[in-house]
Amino acid sequence: MSSLPGNSRINAHKVAALLVRIEAGFLAALGGYLLLRTATSEVEALDAVIAEIVFLIFGAIGLFFAGRGFLQKRYYGRGSTVMANLIAIGVAYYMIDGGRLAMGLTLGVFALVTLLAAIAAVPHQSNHHGTTS
Repeated sequence: MSSLPGNSRINAHKVAALLVRIEAGFLAALGGYLLLRTATSEVEALDAVIAEIVFLIFGAIGLFFAGRGFLQKRYYGRGSTVMANLIAIGVAYYMIDGGRLAMGLTLGVFALVTLLAAIAAVPHQSNHHGTTS
């Protein structure tokens, strides 16, 4: 039974990677939607929409690589995943407070599950006594 914790860690890495990559896909799709919508309709604050699109695309790229870090059992990706999901939990709170209960609960639950998976995915320890990557 000593292999059970190792297996659960492997599963935590895979689950965290999957959830983070789902988030990355969602951000990329939202950025694409905003880009398409901006190109096909009148926009009052074009500079703000362009900033949102750039933010979403870079966020998607960052989360995609964070998922790669989980698959490689490395430290990189954990911090950005934790921070992104703490922000998402805050956004979910304001969505619920603003009357968008279903969207807020969906985002909040998904962000919480992803946050817990990121915390559970403990990086692989190396045999040397220096800093770990």
